[in-house]
Amino acid sequence: MALNVQIVSLIFSFVFGCIFYFLLDVFNKINIKTKLFLKYIISFLFIIILSIIYFICLLYINNGYLHVYFLLMILVGYIFVSLFLKVWFTHKRK
Repeated sequence: MALNVQIVSLIFSFVFGCIFYFLLDVFNKINIKTKLFLKYIISFLFIIILSIIYFICLLYINNGYLHVYFLLMILVGYIFVSLFLKVWFTHKRK
């Protein structure tokens, strides 16, 4: 795989991790008051849909190659946004 394709894939994975954080936050805020079993099914479908979207985008970017460091970049993007928002909203401005 060419270097420019890997860089685009890494950036996409990072951005997808950031978007995943916000989508998961919104999904948890509009949590439906239903039975626990139904919540598990809805959560499972939510994760499956996001995974399919990720793989379709990877198919478009780099012909569907999936490497471990792409998945790590999703995790890094998720953690980055989580820590950034925590610092941003809990930092007391003088």
